[in-house]
Amino acid sequence: MNTGIISVRYSKAIYQYASAQGEETLLYGEMKRLSEQFRLLPLLDKVLKDPTVSVETKMEVVTTAANDKASNSFQRAFQLVLRNGRGGYIQHIALMYDKVYRKEKNILTAKLTTVQPADETIQRDLVRLIPKEAEEQIEFKAATDPDIIGGFVLEIEDMRLDASVRNQLNQLRLSIAKH
Repeated sequence: MNTGIISVRYSKAIYQYASAQGEETLLYGEMKRLSEQFRLLPLLDKVLKDPTVSVETKMEVVTTAANDKASNSFQRAFQLVLRNGRGGYIQHIALMYDKVYRKEKNILTAKLTTVQPADETIQRDLVRLIPKEAEEQIEFKAATDPDIIGGFVLEIEDMRLDASVRNQLNQLRLSIAKH
């Protein structure tokens, strides 16, 4: 079976279970921490895929990575995942849970990348300019990247507005190369 299909199915089922328990927001935070741990510790994925490591040990590793005091929904969900031999999909399940949660709660993600940290008033004004439906919330992140030279890059969900100097220079270079 495809990794994406498995991850989506488990993440939707986990969301439904957590929602029924009233722990979907708590689980969202735990999944975000777990995803961050996978990013910081590539060895974590190898341990979960290793067939010689017991399910109990894998469960301890996952619980510790997310939060030592993991919610009931978290523990029950990943016990099921590990018992079904799907430990290698945990990273993808955590990432997909993030998407499922944001979709169910009508949360848009927006990221602004600038050379220097953006002023808070600029960030607030930008959030107000983003068109949204009546029920949607915006989860806004700001980042810095000196490689863009100047300008900004705004990403909203899967749309990207690249108004950086680096992009403009690349466009100019491509235009010159064509002629």
